[in-house]
Amino acid sequence: MSQRPVLASLVAFVGAGLRPTTALARAIVFVLAAKLIVVVAMMVYFHFTDQHVVADATAVSRLFGPSSAP
Repeated sequence: MSQRPVLASLVAFVGAGLRPTTALARAIVFVLAAKLIVVVAMMVYFHFTDQHVVADATAVSRLFGPSSAP
């Protein structure tokens, strides 16, 4: 299998993200970029403060519902 079609589609995808043509596409790129910046900022903050996010069994069950383990 040739890698050229895959590479060409990835290049087109990145190009569409870098140069959005419609207002909706520009808004989507802006929101995704803002989310990425927030996630990176949270990772940097947690790294330099030596903290970690606690996810115990009650927090997970509250989010996903009780487990149905046999």
